Amino acid sequence: MYNDKIEIESPYGHITISYGRHDKHRVRVLDIDGGMESATYIEEELQNELLFEYMYLFDLMFDENYLEDRQINDVLLIGGGAFHYPKYFLVHHQGNIDVVEINKVLYDISNKYFYLEETVNKFDKNKNRFHCYFENGRDYINRNKKKYDAILSDVFIGENLVLELHSLEAIKRIKESLNPQGIYITNIIGSLSGKYSQNIKNVVKTLKQCFKYTYVFKAQEKNEHQKRQNLIVVAVDQEVHFNIVSYHNINQKRYHQGMINHVDDLDLSNAHVLLDEDIKGTR
Repeated sequence: MYNDKIEIESPYGHITISYGRHDKHRVRVLDIDGGMESATYIEEELQNELLFEYMYLFDLMFDENYLEDRQINDVLLIGGGAFHYPKYFLVHHQGNIDVVEINKVLYDISNKYFYLEETVNKFDKNKNRFHCYFENGRDYINRNKKKYDAILSDVFIGENLVLELHSLEAIKRIKESLNPQGIYITNIIGSLSGKYSQNIKNVVKTLKQCFKYTYVFKAQEKNEHQKRQNLIVVAVDQEVHFNIVSYHNINQKRYHQGMINHVDDLDLSNAHVLLDEDIKGTR
C-alpha cells in the first residue's frame, strides 16, 4: 500500500499522492502538477504534527508579546492544500479556524488520505471549530462580513504567488476583515535579495500602505538571503518584539530568540504597489 502512487485529476491540476520519508518517518506526500503541495506523517501519533518549518511561523499570532491582553479566537486560512496547518491548529490551539480552498477535490483527498476527517471528529466533536468554504480566496474576502483575530494566507499555483490575493485592493479587504489590532500573516516563496526577490519586495510595499508595521522572517534562519525559500510576512498595526519562535522536528527543539526583522534587509527602491489593474489575468 505504501509504495503505491495515486493519480487524481482535478479542476485545478493533476494530483499525485506518493510516499517518502522525513526524519526517518514515513510520510504521505501531495503533489499538484509536479510541485509539492503538502504532506503528512503516517504514524498515528504524528499525524497532526507539522513537517514544514515555515508553518510554525503561523504561530507568531500566539507570541506572548503580540497577544498581551488579547486572544486568538477566530482564524481564517486562505489556501487549505491538504489541511496540514488546520489539523495542527485544532489539536494544539483553542479557538476556531475557517479555511477557504478553491479545490474541493483537495478536501476530499485530505479526508481520505491525510487524516483530516479523523482529526476533526476527535477535536471538533460539536462541529463548530472548523469550517471550510470551497471558493476562490479573493471572492471570499470580497464578500466576507465576519471579523477575524488572525488571517493567514498560503496560496500558490505551483510555487507561483497568487497575486490577486496580494494586491492593494485585496489587502484592504483583508484589513477590513480583521478585528482591531488583528494580525495578517502570509507565506511567500522567494528570496530577500537577488533574482527571486521582486515578489517579497512588492508584497511588503503593498502591505505598508495598509498596516503600520511589517515583519519578514525566513523559515530557516541559516539560509542565505539569495536563496529561494519560504518567507513569512507579518503585518500588524502595533510594533511587536516577537519573543520566541519554536521550530521542532521529531528529534529535538530549536529556538530563535529575538528573530531578526529581515524587512530592514529589503531594498524597496524598485518595489511597486500591486494593483488589481496591473495583475488581471493572474487568477
